[in-house]
Amino acid sequence: MHTYYCTGVKLDSSNKEIKWDGTTTENEEECTVCAHTLSIRQAVLGPEASDDHVVEIETTGFDNKKIRVPVCVMKAGGPHVISFEVLLEDQEATFHLVQGSGPIYLSGTHQTETTVIWDDDVVEGYENRGGGEDDDDDDEDDVEEMPVKKKAKK
Repeated sequence: MHTYYCTGVKLDSSNKEIKWDGTTTENEEECTVCAHTLSIRQAVLGPEASDDHVVEIETTGFDNKKIRVPVCVMKAGGPHVISFEVLLEDQEATFHLVQGSGPIYLSGTHQTETTVIWDDDVVEGYENRGGGEDDDDDDEDDVEEMPVKKKAKK
């Protein structure tokens, strides 16, 4: 089951970093696994902001290497709204306001995908009720074969 939520954070001089923990979680009582995806798509500079702003993301990249790179640079006197995309799947990250005093607002969506964990006993029970592979073979017998059409000679 997929669920989408609107999400947003505010970075300013009193709150210069925001942590995101989007690692997959398991609920043993409900036999579910929940995966998280964060997509940040927009930055809005508050009207009271007067200096240049830089937002960086710190996360784990390929081969578990720590990376820290800028994702948003907004200049004083420039546009107050920019669009971009940062997509984080099943990982932790921290957004840092490394230059400027804000406020700068980051917004996007938080998607969750919840999956039921199947126990071996449950799967065997499902197959015994007629949900196994043998049912697929019966469907093939019901298909009527069509004769092959031949091209007309010129």
